[in-house]
Amino acid sequence: MLADRVSQAVGKGFNIPPPPSVSIRVFGSSEIAFSHFKSVELQQGLSVPSPRDEAFVFNVPLASARYSVVSIDGLRQSVVQDPGKAYLFDLTSKNEVSLDTAYDSIRIHLPQSTIDGMAFEKGLPRVGGLWSRQLGQEDRTLYLIAQMVLPTILGSVQLTTAFMEYVALAVHDHVINTYSGMQKAERVSGGLTPWQARRTFDFIEANLSNDPSIAVLSQECGISASYFARAFRTTLGMAPHQWITRRRVERAKSLMAESKESLADISAACGFVDQSHFGRHFLKLEGTSPAQWRRRRVGG
Repeated sequence: MLADRVSQAVGKGFNIPPPPSVSIRVFGSSEIAFSHFKSVELQQGLSVPSPRDEAFVFNVPLASARYSVVSIDGLRQSVVQDPGKAYLFDLTSKNEVSLDTAYDSIRIHLPQSTIDGMAFEKGLPRVGGLWSRQLGQEDRTLYLIAQMVLPTILGSVQLTTAFMEYVALAVHDHVINTYSGMQKAERVSGGLTPWQARRTFDFIEANLSNDPSIAVLSQECGISASYFARAFRTTLGMAPHQWITRRRVERAKSLMAESKESLADISAACGFVDQSHFGRHFLKLEGTSPAQWRRRRVGG
């Protein structure tokens, strides 16, 4: 898995324990990896360059860090990395940074093969590479995404496959549009066809207790994952993972009203990770806890 390879390489290169990482498979064998890249210990010397790879890394700081040396193919400079910016590194280059600073950031590892696959899905020509105007480009989108995925990387929040796929697709769209020099692709103007919408809804309802993914839903409709995600939002006004969560909550309400099953059993039957996960989403959508809703509903 890409996350494991990235974690081991980063740990070795920066002389830190392998950072917690997650990877998302978007389509086929294409993956993207997110790591929580953090250290509070100052060290001597430079990092060990990663093995050359057809891939790119975006370092998205969560806190400011001052590197006395950032060396790219021998060209050295000092860099202050600030939150709200993204720092792009091409792993076909020899990249080294000084270890004499504390840092806290999200590292996004994006293979060239994944970029190519995404461009192909969107009917775009091959993206030859990624470039930024300077080392450190204002990028609020990647900063918000970094904050969004951090709890999942740390394991404090469990998110659905559909949500993580949606995040990965958003990263791909944003990166291709912002860093490839290509013109922004046209947005999908139409939504799902009636038969695609019905097949999607039926599949979701039949698989709520599992973890329906955008990849599988798009296959059911005979379209690409990226096209499906945009067409679904056009049709429903929300992302697939949001719709899935709403349907899970609705099914849970039916079970709470019609049965005496425990909330833990209902959580599992509706596809939530655990009762806490169920409670958070129920409170967000209904404005009350499942237990309170049940007491009012059944009068007990």
